[in-house]
Amino acid sequence: MDLVFCCVVGSILLLALVVRYIPQHWREGSTLKDSVEHFSALNRTLFSFILALSIVSAGTSLSKAADEVSAESASLTNLYWASRPLSDATRDSVRRLTRQYTATVIDKEWPAMAEGKASTQAQDQYDALRRVLQDASGGSEQEQTFTRDSLVALRAVGDARRARMLAVSQEIPNYLWIGLILSAMFLVAAAAIQIPALTGPGVASIALLTLLVSAVLAVLAAMNHPFGGGVHVEPDAFKLALQRFSVI
Repeated sequence: MDLVFCCVVGSILLLALVVRYIPQHWREGSTLKDSVEHFSALNRTLFSFILALSIVSAGTSLSKAADEVSAESASLTNLYWASRPLSDATRDSVRRLTRQYTATVIDKEWPAMAEGKASTQAQDQYDALRRVLQDASGGSEQEQTFTRDSLVALRAVGDARRARMLAVSQEIPNYLWIGLILSAMFLVAAAAIQIPALTGPGVASIALLTLLVSAVLAVLAAMNHPFGGGVHVEPDAFKLALQRFSVI
């Protein structure tokens, strides 16, 4: 909100400078007026195009991250379920580590992902799960089959985890941000040149335009990080998995 307020104040100061230092007869001249209107129309089209691309990029990243989170939580539930036929010692270890891993992802890794990082504790717990299953000694062929099924479920957890960690770095490309900011600045500047005098309606119009543009950019910035910011993916799927563990 502070940045939006500063943008609005800055646009009013820009209007005051334009009115003071650019003669009115220049701004109302046919050549300059036509050029500004033509440039303003082209810039509005460009701004709309870049904004649409940015919204699609941010929305796709959020949707993909949510899908990866759901896939990982479902794989954790499948792993917990697949451990039922294992030997008592192996089953208890797998289920304990699965619960710990899920809780660590919720409590520690989620805040770390908001900063673009991962939890080493969660990774260590996942590695411990893999070691337990790989070291499990199945006496019969059936027990070996159950162990392989659990390893397949764990591999699905690992694949979903890697995809989730890749989604942490998915953001709107910098070149789109540069284009948006420059286009927004030109949009406000062109509007300021077309306002004839520093009057109440003129100040209100430039302030409202800047407020609208900066608010749109602020909302887009809130969507920029799939696991941080105002709009982000919550660990609800992992919390649901923890609830499922208690009834399996």
